[in-house]
Amino acid sequence: MKHIRHVTLFSLLCLALSTAIAADAAKAIGKRAVSFTLEDQFEKSWAWDRHWKGRPTVLVLSDWKGSDYTEKWTQPLTRRFSDRVAFVALADVSLAPSFLKGYLRGRFRDAYTSYSVLLDWDGDVFTHYNVRPGLPNVIFIDADGIVRLHTWGTGSPDHVNTFGDELERMIR
Repeated sequence: MKHIRHVTLFSLLCLALSTAIAADAAKAIGKRAVSFTLEDQFEKSWAWDRHWKGRPTVLVLSDWKGSDYTEKWTQPLTRRFSDRVAFVALADVSLAPSFLKGYLRGRFRDAYTSYSVLLDWDGDVFTHYNVRPGLPNVIFIDADGIVRLHTWGTGSPDHVNTFGDELERMIR
C-alpha cells in the first residue's frame, strides 16, 4: 500500500513538473527577434530592421478574440513607458480568406485611427513568438533583440502592473 502511494505521488509530481515546463516552453522568452515587414491598416509598410531593431520594444499581439482586451494593456503601459520603450501593435488576420483583406483592412482603419496596427496575414510573426490565441500577448524585446518577457491575459490591473514592474527592472 505504501509503495502504491509513493508511485502515485511520484507520478503526480512528474505530471506537475512536465506541465510547468510545458507552460514555460510555450513562451517566447529567450528567442531572437524575428525580422519582418508588414503593412498596417493604412497600407504603410513597417519593417522590424528599419523601425525597431536595436531599441527596447514591446509587442502587443492579438487575434480578434483577444482584441477586446488590448487597450487594458496598451494604455497603462504606453503611459508609463512611451518615453523609453517603442510599442508595436500586431493583429493576427491569418485565418481570414484572401477576398476579405480589403474589408478587414477597412475595419481596422475605422477602429484604429490614431496608431498603426500591423496586419500579419500569414501568421508568421505570431507563430515565431508562440502567441497564445484568444488573448493579447505582450512581449518585451530588449535592445539586443532577445525576448525577455512574454505574458498574456485580459489585462487585469494586477497583471499589467506586475509586467510593468518587471519591465521597469529590465530597462533601468
